Amino acid sequence: MEADFRQLVLLAIAIVAPAFLLWTKRERLLLGWVCATMFVQIFDTTIFTNLPTGRIVGLLYLPLALAQAREWLKLKPVKAWVINFAYLLILAGLFGWLWPWPDITMMRPFTLTAEGRSIIYPVRLLSDVSLAIFIANQLRQPGALYFIGRAMVIGSTITALAGLVYLAAKIDLYFPLTGIGQQGLLIDRARGLSIEPRALGLSCAYGVMVLLLGRKRLFPFWLVLLPVNLLALLITYSASSFVLLGVGALTAWLFFSNRERGVVIVTLMLAVVITAGAVIYMPQRVQYAVDTLQFRLDPNYKLAGIPPGDFGQEIAYRLDVFDASALLFLLDQPLYALTGTGPGLVSLPASDYVPPGLYSFIWTAEVGINSLPFHGLLLEVSNSGLLGLILWLAQLFSCWGALRYLNFRIMDHDERSEWAFAYALFIIGAVFYTVQVSSSPVWSVFLGIGWMAARRVAEKSEEEWIAEAKESYRRGAWTPRVAPSE
Repeated sequence: MEADFRQLVLLAIAIVAPAFLLWTKRERLLLGWVCATMFVQIFDTTIFTNLPTGRIVGLLYLPLALAQAREWLKLKPVKAWVINFAYLLILAGLFGWLWPWPDITMMRPFTLTAEGRSIIYPVRLLSDVSLAIFIANQLRQPGALYFIGRAMVIGSTITALAGLVYLAAKIDLYFPLTGIGQQGLLIDRARGLSIEPRALGLSCAYGVMVLLLGRKRLFPFWLVLLPVNLLALLITYSASSFVLLGVGALTAWLFFSNRERGVVIVTLMLAVVITAGAVIYMPQRVQYAVDTLQFRLDPNYKLAGIPPGDFGQEIAYRLDVFDASALLFLLDQPLYALTGTGPGLVSLPASDYVPPGLYSFIWTAEVGINSLPFHGLLLEVSNSGLLGLILWLAQLFSCWGALRYLNFRIMDHDERSEWAFAYALFIIGAVFYTVQVSSSPVWSVFLGIGWMAARRVAEKSEEEWIAEAKESYRRGAWTPRVAPSE
């Protein structure tokens, strides 16, 4: 009862706070609330279904978003999203109601059955796109992109500090605030103010990369915030978080300037120093971290006594149980890799494909799996098949092209700097979504950035760009770009 009471209070706050800000037109504060609570997840409730605060804001903003739909539908990435959504609704009717995927456990609540998921997941998508439109609209105001970066870092740092409290004093702050999960965490891993250690690691990975991209433009004391987020990421012992950090560093190396590469190298060196210090002063903790990572990454550790599989199975065995089960299902039933299984429905048929060994011992046929894949591309294919993947990539490259165009067309120095930050954020967001989908709708933030860039490009003619360039040059706010050889 106590946990239920806390959940009701948190749900009330998650609804009333953004509703008040929206009603009083304090949209900049609402933007900060959205971006910070992507990572401070104590307000994410599970009374009816998993409901992050960002999606509540999306639902509250939905009437306004629908009123603007005609304006946004002119953009190519928005059209791609709408086509995919329409296709998902068709699949929802087919695999949710006409020929619903069976529930092998026979015990799932309605929200986790094919019928329930075919309703909840499309509503979730509508909420996410409404949130993306809200964020896009905020980008009309100067400085909004930096404000987004600051709010995200504030959120990641708050949950990181809570994770460090657990490391130092073994106090799990998430449980007494939410009533979710066992106090102290039996697995002895920090989760901060996130629902699980992986979520804390994901939050800190975003925090680290946003700080590396924004630096002094976000906070003059960013060098203090960086090690806090980095250390909290390391103490999660989360394989997916470590992979995210490595992928973020690789992305910065491939796509960004030498200055960003240098900062990334220094950050990785700092991670090595922290790890070396832990080996010297906390050897038992390091050994526990190594054992945890081995369990996650080494299939022999999870599949003791199980004969090796083919190439696809060996890839699946190295993934999390939810990704592995979905991939094994799609490999065995490739038709559904082409058509998709419906919106959020793949966990139902994938419950028959839980990998053998320890996973099948935990997730038995009587239990099944209820979570979706965490790898973004696998999630898109699971939901709407090849068409969904193509349309998602079409959105990605359309937004990327618009952001790149703005990088070369914006003439005012301050505005160009802000869109350069947006370009970097979008690339990191897209790469992170591909590797690890967050339980919070953080992708909506980056989608909103991409959609606003596409709209900005579409709204201006070539003559307007030229006129703006002349005016900026006359005021001395722009220096023409020249090739390095010049």
